[in-house]
Amino acid sequence: MSRPLSRLRAAALAAVFLGAGLTAPPPAGAAALALTQYVNPFIGTDNSNSPNPVPGGAGGSTYPGAVVPFGMVQFSPDTPTASPSGYRYSDSSIEEFSLTHFNGAGCANNEDLGLLPITGAIGTSPGTGWTGYAGRYTKANESAAPGYYRNRLDTYNTTVELSATKRSGFMKLTYPNTTSARLLVNTSRSATGNRSGSISINGSQLTGSVTGGGFCGSSKTYQIFYVIQFDRAPSGFGTWLGGTVNAGSASTSGTNSGGYVTFDTSSNAVVQAKIGISFVSLANAQANLAAENPGFDFAGVRAAADTSWNSVLNRVQVTGGATADLQKFYTALYHVFQNPNIASDTNGQYRGFDQAVHTASHTVYQNYSGWDIYRSWAALIGLLAPDEASDIAKSMVLDGQQGGLLPKWSHNSNEHFVMTGDPGPIIVASMYAFGVRGFDTAAALTLMDKSSNGGTTQGQAIRGRESGYLSRHYIYEDPSDSLEYSASDFAVAQFAKALGDTTKYGTYMQRAQWWRNVFGTDSGYVQPRGSDGSWAWPVVPSSNSGYTEGNPSQYTWMVPYNYQGVINLMGGAQAAIQRLDHHFTQLNGGLTQPYFYIGNEPEHGVPWAYNYAAHPQGTSSAVRRVMNESFTTGPGGLPGNDDLGATSAWYVFAALGMYPATPGADVLALHGPLFPAASIVRPGGTIRITGTGAGQGAQYVQSVSVNGVATTKSWIRYGDIAGASALDYTMGSAPGSWGTSASDVPPSYNDGFTPPPAAPDLGPNLAQGKAATGSAPCNSAEGPAGAVDGSLANNSKFCTLATTKYLQVDLGSAQNVSSFVVEHAGLGGETTGWNTGAFTIQTSPDGSTWTTVVSVTGSRASRTYHPIATRSARYVKLNVTTPANDGNGAARIYEFEVHR
Repeated sequence: MSRPLSRLRAAALAAVFLGAGLTAPPPAGAAALALTQYVNPFIGTDNSNSPNPVPGGAGGSTYPGAVVPFGMVQFSPDTPTASPSGYRYSDSSIEEFSLTHFNGAGCANNEDLGLLPITGAIGTSPGTGWTGYAGRYTKANESAAPGYYRNRLDTYNTTVELSATKRSGFMKLTYPNTTSARLLVNTSRSATGNRSGSISINGSQLTGSVTGGGFCGSSKTYQIFYVIQFDRAPSGFGTWLGGTVNAGSASTSGTNSGGYVTFDTSSNAVVQAKIGISFVSLANAQANLAAENPGFDFAGVRAAADTSWNSVLNRVQVTGGATADLQKFYTALYHVFQNPNIASDTNGQYRGFDQAVHTASHTVYQNYSGWDIYRSWAALIGLLAPDEASDIAKSMVLDGQQGGLLPKWSHNSNEHFVMTGDPGPIIVASMYAFGVRGFDTAAALTLMDKSSNGGTTQGQAIRGRESGYLSRHYIYEDPSDSLEYSASDFAVAQFAKALGDTTKYGTYMQRAQWWRNVFGTDSGYVQPRGSDGSWAWPVVPSSNSGYTEGNPSQYTWMVPYNYQGVINLMGGAQAAIQRLDHHFTQLNGGLTQPYFYIGNEPEHGVPWAYNYAAHPQGTSSAVRRVMNESFTTGPGGLPGNDDLGATSAWYVFAALGMYPATPGADVLALHGPLFPAASIVRPGGTIRITGTGAGQGAQYVQSVSVNGVATTKSWIRYGDIAGASALDYTMGSAPGSWGTSASDVPPSYNDGFTPPPAAPDLGPNLAQGKAATGSAPCNSAEGPAGAVDGSLANNSKFCTLATTKYLQVDLGSAQNVSSFVVEHAGLGGETTGWNTGAFTIQTSPDGSTWTTVVSVTGSRASRTYHPIATRSARYVKLNVTTPANDGNGAARIYEFEVHR
């Protein structure tokens, strides 16, 4: 990749410093590091290297072009097969360089105002044959760095360099020696189709507008006004409309419209063009350009963009890691700061959600991938960028006041209602929980409450299923949507409590606990229910039918504010650990596997569920596996769509050793850092994280101290590190005892309902690892030992089709036994229809005299618990009489446990 400039001339810096979006440098004592060198903008631009990536996208769906932090302009190449991101690394031609892109969205978007340098005559009208002008390129000639992109179009022997300020793009073109060097300007084409645009050519200046929109199939559009200024007057010009090209025409408008300018480069090969845009007016586009990019100093703009990025990246200074780890970390941090985007102009004007023009004294932001970014991005931006986060929260409140509700999934000034739930309240509450205060909190709470009481935005409800949710206390159409509503209710409750509104706190906490109404006791999963309250049966843990981008196995863990309740319903900590171990059989299993799926946001917090089961080594192991196996430094280096920084935010938190496990609350679950040292530089003081012994191969926490005080708890609150603070870890290659007490687990929130009773502490499994015999197995890999190995993972089970079906375990000596647990097919990710229907459990002192102590008929549960009066036994036997509750002939026993 291209390296940043090493020196910046003072005059150039003064001219473009503000436009590049430079933020305050680190405070005294925190010297800036050269960090942009570790950013590779090509990471995530091609098909993911991880198995089963989210379908329909180019891997992470990132773009490599020029942008500054939160920039209105994202000046990047567009290639033929790249939807929805605009660019795919493996493509070998470029159709245009356009001004707007999303970092990692899952639907085709943006790519507005396409510019393409060519040489030679214009034949077929670009209005009907645009892609015929695409320029081929050689990979070796392509490079990118923060705020800069470079390539050479072999077709035209022309080098293209791009840079940007907040509200403008800069293009430097080095043509061959020719009198027909041209720049095509497409005012109609975008990623979602062709719409009306306009162009007016006046000497070295072009002006007009383009119409974009159509995100995720929406009919809503927006208008962008633009001005293009060249560093010299063209030698010729023309326009096109549809299939007709008009040489010498200075203006046109309509669908399939555009224009071109021609330059004589026989004595001067370089042509520079700078482009200002605005969503408000042409006058504002011109003012934006004049304020941010007054000259034609491409090197200065490029250098200022690099300096801007280096300043932002220095908010987290990590040292001591391998180069590859630094590349993954700082590229992730780079992606985090690309969205939302500045929407207001230099004069403070912006287009609001009522489509009127307003003026704000603060920077206004738009573009929120709500369903994705509430999981961890919101907390991270509050932690790392509290000033910007205050303006983001202000902007979201303005959207609600002008449009009706806090935004859900918005694109510029339009709400598109993409995905499920009501994420806006979680985003705002999470930023507040992580210290963001500079917004109208009362207005925010009013908007949150409005959403649950028939409120609409731009004429449509965000909570379209609220009436059924309130009457049934669950959403029967989609259990995952039910969990999303409950998650939002939890965040509203926490926000209301912080503001002193105890009435709203009580109301919303009660609703938050309705998660329990979609957790099936028999299946052991979050599952569909009928409108009449009936439970769907059987449940196929890997089936995504009736769920939004997930399945029962994945959504069962999406109750991060009450893992205690979930774990108790599962049968306790050891049962939950077994299920988590099974879940992490794969790391990116896709939508139709009963395994973890890092490529999609509902699963992002699941690794930290181990902490709640007092098994933090499981978290540390899972997190490090995902970091090493699912994230790489190549173009396929993201496991799924980045979704406006959501996936990258996960990685940043993972590398820092903590994660906001409870969206809407201030809890940080701990798992230990990747790097030996990290400093989070904040206005209120630096958070210093040390990891003695940290690095690859040392992922397990041995001990932790917070501000000099040792703690065994596997969590902290934001308030513990809000000011100047220190987190000190000792890391090791093997698990220790840290965090393993029941008193060490992060908090669960039980206000609002009677929580499930605590699961009994069963103690050791006397059958684990002992000699087991049984009837003939279904195959050699499914013998009796699979039911006593303590594991659900890797399809470890006992299966038999024999006429007489039994499993016998020798405990090795006479033992006092008082309970049994049988884990059936459903817990192994198979259909719950195969859960055992009828069985008995017998005990024997000698293997020949047997006493029946448990008799079960008519069962369909995935896990059954059988307490008995304590008795002595050396042998225990499970006799299956009805192997499945749906008539299947095979008995499948994943675990047979015996406890004192």
